[in-house]
Amino acid sequence: MLEGFALILSAPSGTGKTTICKLLREKLPNLRFAISHTTRLIRDGEKDNVDYIFISTKEFEDKIKSQDFLEWAQVHNSYYGTSFQSIDEPKKNGHDALLELDVQGVESLRKMKYPGIYILILPPSIAELEARLRKRGTNSEESILQRIETGKAEIKKYKMYDYAITNHVVEDTVSSILTILHAEKVKASRYS
Repeated sequence: MLEGFALILSAPSGTGKTTICKLLREKLPNLRFAISHTTRLIRDGEKDNVDYIFISTKEFEDKIKSQDFLEWAQVHNSYYGTSFQSIDEPKKNGHDALLELDVQGVESLRKMKYPGIYILILPPSIAELEARLRKRGTNSEESILQRIETGKAEIKKYKMYDYAITNHVVEDTVSSILTILHAEKVKASRYS
């Protein structure tokens, strides 16, 4: 049995990454979502141990000391991290693993030469990014402005990804990701 892939998606806040990941999971039942740990507050509609594993700052820092994380970062005053177990276990069993990471997480994985398919999801424009963040209704004005500035900086790092897809229509973006995944699976280098 071939080991599964790590499909690593990142995007500026408000680009639609969570919706894209949800649709990918619906279309690919063999895809395992690597549930990240976070110290941020749970949002309406989110479920613990489904969307994220919500833990305290102390618990997170203890996990850092124990080296439980493949990658971790502090973003918008909260910690986010992916445990080794959540990604390596599915891959060893032949499943593809989906990681939803920010740019800092991708930088960490690239530095350690972690194998995977790295995809950056881009907003159609900064104005559209701002509109999407405002439509959410979950962030303060200060938070929205901070996320826009962070998003601009993240977009400039597109060269560290294998692919960049502009999310005009979610279904089209998901279709593009499925095409990429299929192409990667049939590369000649995968055969022995």
